[in-house]
Amino acid sequence: MDRSIYLVNPREGAPGYFNMEVLGAWGVGNLVNLADLTTTTVAAMVPAGWRVSLCDERVQQVDFDTDAAIVGITGKVSQRDRMIELAGEFRVRGKTVLIGGPYASLNPDDMRPHCDVLVTGEIEEIAAGMFAELASGKFEPSYNGTRPDLRTSPMPRWDLYPRRNALVGQIQTSRGCPFECEFCDVIQYLGRKQRWKEPDQVIRELEALYAIGYRNVYLADDNLTVVRRRARELLEALSAWNEQRERTKRVRFATQLSIDIARDDDMLALCRRAGLQNVFIGIETPNEESLAETHKRQNLRIDLAAEVEKFARHGIGVTAGFIVGFDHDGPDIFERQRDFIQKLPVPLAMVSILVAPAATPLRARIAAEGRLIGDDRVGGGGLLRTNIRPQRMSYDELIEGTRWLLHAIYEPGAFLARIERFVALAPSHGVKPIPRAPLPPERILLERMARRGAGERRMVRRVWNLGIQRPDLRSELIYSLMSYCQVRYLLDVQDIWRPGLVGTDRPEFLAA
Repeated sequence: MDRSIYLVNPREGAPGYFNMEVLGAWGVGNLVNLADLTTTTVAAMVPAGWRVSLCDERVQQVDFDTDAAIVGITGKVSQRDRMIELAGEFRVRGKTVLIGGPYASLNPDDMRPHCDVLVTGEIEEIAAGMFAELASGKFEPSYNGTRPDLRTSPMPRWDLYPRRNALVGQIQTSRGCPFECEFCDVIQYLGRKQRWKEPDQVIRELEALYAIGYRNVYLADDNLTVVRRRARELLEALSAWNEQRERTKRVRFATQLSIDIARDDDMLALCRRAGLQNVFIGIETPNEESLAETHKRQNLRIDLAAEVEKFARHGIGVTAGFIVGFDHDGPDIFERQRDFIQKLPVPLAMVSILVAPAATPLRARIAAEGRLIGDDRVGGGGLLRTNIRPQRMSYDELIEGTRWLLHAIYEPGAFLARIERFVALAPSHGVKPIPRAPLPPERILLERMARRGAGERRMVRRVWNLGIQRPDLRSELIYSLMSYCQVRYLLDVQDIWRPGLVGTDRPEFLAA
């Protein structure tokens, strides 16, 4: 067989919190938030002597006329339908189609009919043998990956990627998480034993991203700080690397971690010193019964609001995940969540309804209880969908309560109040105001948002002025504004934002 492969990351099925589709929709440009790490990493495992090309369909057109003999398609649940569509188009054209990635690993039976080769799991240790068999034309219908030592994982092929179309580069520094949240599907295919790259390996990847212009980098960990010794070594290496650069040319990092790190003030200080400016944390809910139900033990028996404030006091922004629809959630959960969220210095609150992903303990439990509805594709982008029949409220109450909650926390005044709380808590270190006019892409977003109404105009003006007064927080504040634009676009596209919902037009069961 011709030794050539075309690797495709399909477009998303629907807008999401992270994807920044608003940039294209509002005329800023053909941009995506995070550069794709999957196709670039797989490309690095293709043996010498092969021709390899990439397509990130989020920013590029798929080349259905490619002369590559093999097409590799990856994706998660939100890309499932497009994966199948692309596979069909390429098979009609006589290509050998491989499908792999998170969705295929968790739902192999669903993907099996749509490809010639199904790849599950992580492929570092099986890549050489698999590509040798593909080259010979005598390949297996399925290949099952292992859980490799990440020190063997190669440098991603960023030279093949349309890097000018992505705002943020990515480095994966570990895989796996030791916690056992009932609804988490990541640990089902990456495991609960965390595996790491060495700090010098991460620095080499960072230098490659820096050389091609990235100054914002996402550390793609499931939980960066869960193993303190390893995290400290990595953060110290990142700090030393960043401090060698002029302050205005240092890299700003973001990542994902859990709330338990807030107990370690020295680690928070090290995070900030290394350049960590924003972290995603699964807060989930103020309802302790729901946290216990889903085995989110690291969030129990602590003052969640006080712990989140600790990040702000170190100048680290928090993007927080929240869930409604646990079995212990009654109709009061929506107002409880609204009140709780509004106490936090957390501009971006990602609210979703609990779903039961394939291969998770939650799905097995819900199925055994006869409460599984719909299919496993729920959770692929629709904010007001679930495959679980709620326990303590009706399905309609869950949907309408979530709609109301999203309106309540993304009303411009509510969003601004959370930003102001973050700025008030973050240490200023005596910084002086530095005026700056918006860059052209920023101006487009700000003007589009300001045209939505008086509340948005006040909010945009206030946040921009805060960025002038606090230049040390400017990048975080601009990120917050961009994220607000994405959320409002997301709510519009999914027909969630409805004028007049906040206030007297609350659902009857909330007004009761």
